[in-house]
Amino acid sequence: MRILRAILGIASLAALASLAFAATDISGQWKGASDEGPAFTFNFKMDGAKLTGSMLNQEGKELPIEEAKLDGDNISFSVNSEWQGQPIKLVAKGKVTADAIQLNIGTEGGAWGTEVDLKRAPAAGK
Repeated sequence: MRILRAILGIASLAALASLAFAATDISGQWKGASDEGPAFTFNFKMDGAKLTGSMLNQEGKELPIEEAKLDGDNISFSVNSEWQGQPIKLVAKGKVTADAIQLNIGTEGGAWGTEVDLKRAPAAGK
């Protein structure tokens, strides 16, 4: 009987630990304004632990996110975009909570950057 209780206890602890370390599913559309003015819209998709998605540029064109990682509550990715006809690479790093993503987005070289608080957009039809 003690062995059975020990096995059940270990199994319960393992299940709780896996829930605690599971990545939050951030699939869906997230929107927010930056402290520097521009608004940002991201469409994220989680497939297991793999994060993919896109950013909408100011003209509404979808730009794929690259090098995307979600490790616990830490998120990071990059987006190849352009500014005044010149290619730029934006890098984003931040923290994810159940209802918000706080990002620092800037150019790869650090010449420009801004803070963005993203909120999950309501699903279509809601």
